[in-house]
Amino acid sequence: CELMNQGILALVSSIGCTSAGSLQSLADAMHIPHLFIQRSTAGTPRSGCGLTRSNRNDDYTLSVRPPVYLNEVILRVVTEYAWQKFIIFYDSEYGKCL
Repeated sequence: CELMNQGILALVSSIGCTSAGSLQSLADAMHIPHLFIQRSTAGTPRSGCGLTRSNRNDDYTLSVRPPVYLNEVILRVVTEYAWQKFIIFYDSEYGKCL
């Protein structure tokens, strides 16, 4: 909630499925876009976390499963935009790759 008072524009996370569901609920309630990055070295995009979809038109979470090499892309975006502050939410498995 503190982040929202500071003018947060979106959430970007890469955490476990259970925590992603909680962030999805928060994003939907606060009308904040949420990009959930699922990282796995195995499986297909369809085998990822099954986040709940509402019947209404108020889903604010987009779930993606990019290839591991996108870590370099994230680094380049941060460098190119000269971001002084940013937050990456990650679980213990994803954090080993950063």
